[in-house]
Amino acid sequence: MNKLTLLSREQENKKVFFQLGKKFNLPLDILIYLYNSLIKSIYYDRSLQINFNINILSSRLCEPLSLCIDIDDKFVNIKNPFQYRIPIGRGNEWLIYSQKRKRDYLINQGLYNELSPMDIILQQIKIYGELNFIKKYTITNGNETLKIMQGMERIRFINTQSFDLFNEYISYLDLYNYNIVAYYDDYEQVWVDDIE
Repeated sequence: MNKLTLLSREQENKKVFFQLGKKFNLPLDILIYLYNSLIKSIYYDRSLQINFNINILSSRLCEPLSLCIDIDDKFVNIKNPFQYRIPIGRGNEWLIYSQKRKRDYLINQGLYNELSPMDIILQQIKIYGELNFIKKYTITNGNETLKIMQGMERIRFINTQSFDLFNEYISYLDLYNYNIVAYYDDYEQVWVDDIE
């Protein structure tokens, strides 16, 4: 049965090295050298593991490679899965931002067949978050007004639309007085100076 100890893992390792040094009558310099060699080896193995996991994540973020924009091949096409796949110090955030630029480029060019399912979902989430986009007619006190479509009704409407909704969203972002009015499974374009 193991004894309960309050020492950290590093302190336990040092204790073991001192016990071995006493048992084999090793000088302190050799013990320190062996301990430092062990620590360097552990850090090296850990860095290989971290690089491997980062490479796997980055490969998921940026595949196929032909769809990536502004990515240098020397970082992406590597032979060893443990070497850096991304520029040192830039992290996977760089690839995520590159993915966003790639998605925006494909949408602006109308290349919807090259969008991944993840790209489509992210664009739909972006549209969902733009609360002033997509209005609906409501009648209050006999007056017809336009109100923001919200909640599950908004989600259902976005899910039923084709890629044309992405074009409408781009137009909405470019023109301040442009919007759409949603119906059950369709919409109409509206040009107004101020929709309340």
